[in-house]
Amino acid sequence: MIWNPWQGTAALLLLVSLLAPRAALAQEPYRLGGVEPLLNDQKKVVDLLVARRWQEARSLARQQFLVLAGYADQYPASVAAGLVLEALADAGLGDEGAALCRWEAAQQLDPHFIKADLSPFGAPGALLGGHPLKEPGAWEPEPLKLSEADREKTAKEAHEVQKPEVLSHSLPQYPLAARKARVEGRVVVEAILGEDGNVLKARVLQDQRLGLGLSAVEAVCGWRFKPATLDGKVVKVYYVLTVSFKLEKGPGISGP
Repeated sequence: MIWNPWQGTAALLLLVSLLAPRAALAQEPYRLGGVEPLLNDQKKVVDLLVARRWQEARSLARQQFLVLAGYADQYPASVAAGLVLEALADAGLGDEGAALCRWEAAQQLDPHFIKADLSPFGAPGALLGGHPLKEPGAWEPEPLKLSEADREKTAKEAHEVQKPEVLSHSLPQYPLAARKARVEGRVVVEAILGEDGNVLKARVLQDQRLGLGLSAVEAVCGWRFKPATLDGKVVKVYYVLTVSFKLEKGPGISGP
C-alpha cells in the first residue's frame, strides 16, 4: 500500500478538531484533569488507521480509552473521541457490530459527533457516518423483554422462548483513574441484542464514579451471542448484566 502523507494529515486535523476542548477551556493548556493529553499516541492511532493497520490501532486506542474513561464527566468529547477511534479500528477489522455499538455510545456521550465528518478514514469512516444517532438519549422499545413474567406468559400461550447465550466476551477493564482512586462497586448495563447476535447498543442503568460504567459499556459492545428466539425465529431482546468491580479480584460478570 502507498502511504499518503496528506491523507494522514487530514485525518489528524480531524482528530484534533474532535478532541479540542470547549470554548471555556480554549485559552488554557489542553489537560485532562491535570493529565497531559496523549497527543503523540493519538497521532499514532490515526496514522495506524490511515495505514490500515487495524489491529495495532485497536490495541492502542483501547489503552488510551482506559486512560480517558475516568474523565468522562469533565471531558465527554475527549472520551467520545477515544470510542470513535476504537470504532474505526473495529470497522477496519470487519467487526461492524462492535464498531456501530461503540459509535452509538460515543454519540450518546457527546451528540456533537453526530455531525462528524469521518471521510478521511475511508470505508470505516463511511460505515460510521452512515449510522448517525437519530435521537440522542432515546432507547428502543421494540425488543422482547425476557423477564420472569414474560416467560410465564409465553409458556401459558404455548410460545417457546430461548434466551440468548454468550458465545464470546471480554471482561471490562479498570479505568486508570478509578483504580488509582480505589473505586469499587457494581455497574448494571442494559444492552439490546440484534437478530445476528451482535450488541446493537448498550447503556448504564447503575453507574459508579470515574468511568466504571463506561468501561463496562465499551467491553459489552464487543460481546457475541447466540440470538434469542421466539417460536423458533430470532428476535431482538434486552439483556441486562451486572459488573462487580473489585480492586483485588478485578471485574466480575453476572448475567440475567
